[in-house]
Amino acid sequence: MLYTEALVRYFRHLKGVKNASSYTIRNYEKSLYAFAEVLTPDKKIKDITIDDIEAFQDIIFAKTNRKGEPLSAKTKNIYLIPIRSFLKYCIKRELSDTVLNPEKVEILKTKPSDVSGLKEEELTLFRNYKKGKNPLVDARDQAIIEMLFSTGLRISELVALNRENVNLERKEFSVMGKGRKVRTVYLTDHCVKVLKDYLALRNDNFQPFFINARSRKDEFEDQGESRRLSRTAIEIMVSNRGKFCGITKPVTPHKLRHTFATTLLRNGADIRSVQEMLGHSHISTTQIYTHVANSDLRKVHEKFLK
Repeated sequence: MLYTEALVRYFRHLKGVKNASSYTIRNYEKSLYAFAEVLTPDKKIKDITIDDIEAFQDIIFAKTNRKGEPLSAKTKNIYLIPIRSFLKYCIKRELSDTVLNPEKVEILKTKPSDVSGLKEEELTLFRNYKKGKNPLVDARDQAIIEMLFSTGLRISELVALNRENVNLERKEFSVMGKGRKVRTVYLTDHCVKVLKDYLALRNDNFQPFFINARSRKDEFEDQGESRRLSRTAIEIMVSNRGKFCGITKPVTPHKLRHTFATTLLRNGADIRSVQEMLGHSHISTTQIYTHVANSDLRKVHEKFLK
């Protein structure tokens, strides 16, 4: 079977069987179509060799980011992992008599991710900051921050929210996360107040929960879908807010997700409950936060023992 033919089947498998998110599919397409460029158009699966993998690695390792710096190991792996997964799929589906061993595609070692989240004083500054120029934008940004911190939502989950999805009276709603898995998300009293304050300033009936401030000619035709606040806009807002507050480390929506998890664990929540609230499929993913929460034990030890 040709590589290009196998790709069609693989992407159908990702969408239909694996229920992969659009974000995952986009990354896999970027990698696997880039790999196709180092192959001949008539390359068959059985003819893919380690030389092809190394040729692709040479291209990836030569890439730079926007600052002109070499890609991080984590970013390089974003290109390599899909190829490994594709080869495993070909073996499982017996698409060819011989398939290159997926283990030949070596994944690079990466530094442990910083999952410490914001410190208590940093979080207070961050949550209370206001620009004061546009009341509606200030209320919206405040609502986004509270939603991210008090629910642990992924940014993709936040962007996709519609008004009808969020039940402010019951202080909970359902969200579809990775792998199309549905989980219940809970809101604090303070978060509900901030969300209601934001919606009270809206004079539209658009479906998206969070919208940008720029009006469009076609916004009423698509029920405001064209006004839905983008992932990039939220990331920039969160980053700039951190800088304005004087927080020296980078602040991202995912940093608030980390803060949500570590705050729960530090206050005595059991790890299984945190796993459910974060929407993690495996407990091992949630356990990366435990060493941060457990670091507080040293402070307790030092306080009471001299």
